[in-house]
Amino acid sequence: MAAPLALPVSPPRQARPAATTVSGVVFGVETFSFHDLPPAGDPRLIPTIIQNLQALGIAECEIMSGHIEPFPSVMTGWWVQSRRAADFQRLREEARRWRLSVPMTYYRTIRRQFEDAGLRIHFYNVNFNETFTDEERDRTFEAARELGAEGFSSSTVLSEARRLVPFVERHQMFVAMHNHNNLADPDQFATPASFETALAMSPLFRVTLDIGHFTAGNNDAVAFIRRHHADIVNIHVRDRKRNNGPNRPFGQGDTPIREALRLIRDEKYPIRCYLEYEYGSFRFPLDEVKACFQYCKDALA
Repeated sequence: MAAPLALPVSPPRQARPAATTVSGVVFGVETFSFHDLPPAGDPRLIPTIIQNLQALGIAECEIMSGHIEPFPSVMTGWWVQSRRAADFQRLREEARRWRLSVPMTYYRTIRRQFEDAGLRIHFYNVNFNETFTDEERDRTFEAARELGAEGFSSSTVLSEARRLVPFVERHQMFVAMHNHNNLADPDQFATPASFETALAMSPLFRVTLDIGHFTAGNNDAVAFIRRHHADIVNIHVRDRKRNNGPNRPFGQGDTPIREALRLIRDEKYPIRCYLEYEYGSFRFPLDEVKACFQYCKDALA
């Protein structure tokens, strides 16, 4: 496993970069969109993300834990149910030891790289799950603060949300629940009711509404934004077909992207709009994210 970066560290800057706005709507990028990044732990990974954001002209991101921590996602517990790795338990313990021992200067160094480029990490995307120990949860909240994140976006489940309540309260940092479209499992975030159940658990729980997945689950994203705009910190902008349909290029699915963006603009909701590219293409991911951003700009023109 890659060792933590040993680079000179200066105190993080206090000034925040200016947000990237289009007609008053703040845009960012979920770093999952960059499908061709160097692997976890590669020293080129963070500089590549920074270069991509600069090429897009977007000042902030929601960064995946797999782009911060120097090990593949199988070691975080995300794939625990599938047991895709025969030696999962060994790998999971290795990841745990790293999280509990890495110095906080590791995260501050990454933050400084973004700030030196005039960028910021606004959300830390950590998919909390039952394999996290309480010590790991505490340590991960500390890491998010050192990265300069306002809070978390998390593809998690209701049972884990209950476990997170004392941690959001102790650290006074929000966790925004991210939805998918698994309607068969009542533990999943996939319906308005699942979000509402979590929001009732703690005033520090929020929503990252993936409007593509929400549409694929045959939910009304615009109605949900109108009703819960005070609870939504950001939306993931992607296009999908209804009835659990596939991801599609922006404008070719059933997701009401234009309507959602215009609602946020017209009502001046403080909801950030984060591009997420997942539909697949023969073009470079950066080119596709640029096309997604242009679609959004046109929608708000």
